[in-house]
Amino acid sequence: MFLRYQTPLFFFMSIKKIYIGAICNRDLEIFEKIIKFAKVNYNIKIVNLIPHKGNKKGIFDIKYFRKKIKKYPISLIIVKLLSEKENQIIYDTIKIYAPKIPLLNSLKAVQTCESRKATFKRIEEKYKKIPIPKSYFSLKDAYLACSNGVKIIIKHDIHNAPDIPKEDRVIGIARNINDFIELVKNYDENELFFQDYLGKIDIVYKVYVIDRWVVSITAHNRIKQRPLTPYEMVHIRVPIDKELKRKVLRLSKKFGMSVFGIDYIFSEEGVPYIIDINDFPSFRNIPEAISLISDYIYEFLIARQKIDERIPMRLKTRTYMT
Repeated sequence: MFLRYQTPLFFFMSIKKIYIGAICNRDLEIFEKIIKFAKVNYNIKIVNLIPHKGNKKGIFDIKYFRKKIKKYPISLIIVKLLSEKENQIIYDTIKIYAPKIPLLNSLKAVQTCESRKATFKRIEEKYKKIPIPKSYFSLKDAYLACSNGVKIIIKHDIHNAPDIPKEDRVIGIARNINDFIELVKNYDENELFFQDYLGKIDIVYKVYVIDRWVVSITAHNRIKQRPLTPYEMVHIRVPIDKELKRKVLRLSKKFGMSVFGIDYIFSEEGVPYIIDINDFPSFRNIPEAISLISDYIYEFLIARQKIDERIPMRLKTRTYMT
């Protein structure tokens, strides 16, 4: 249970300050709101572990990271990154210099979600029960499937790409082998990800998860030839099937994530298929997420501070120590 609204505000302001480290360079507008909310309501200071110059974000620096880790008693680290090759330095630095500090989402989960190939390979290896479109992890396999009459959707493999707009992340639909050859001709095989195309879909459902709190909203498919109208841009909250919710929560354990999002669609047969996973999404259309994320962080950290009590199993299985 979240602690929100159950304890007077003066209690939170009187407790010893808690320090959290943050290595974040995407969705900063939402993250700044979390920083302010956590400070006011829970006396949590979120320390930026990436140097900044004025309002400009800097480049991750190992010496700067070590200095901050030494200066502050960091109780938790939040990692929320654009997908870049330089991220490996961040992962290695945390493993070497802060191996015992827990993370909101595991490093492996954050790194896996950078790549669609890695994401869906992990699902196939760790959780075969969850419905996903058939994936092809090589150009050759996708080419053979397409030549046998399978329609293939071709995407950029990179997930949180800093230079690729959301509407351009899908390269196209290969309905025949000629389409396939034309669509891939200007790309390196390693840049691409292939899956079965499940047919024309107008609505994509987005699910947001914070611990065991789950909410689902609608979003229109971005594979369109025209701009969306203001009406189509409206996100409507919808119930999520209990069985799918159970599978999503199970997926969080398999990946090692406490705060994440998924996209899913319904096939023509009415089967829900997960088509994307995002570690720590923007929550832009979920206003209560700011307080819920802060609540969850506070609840976990207070549980860790109680020397005579073990961490509740629910929290231990949902906030990851590596």
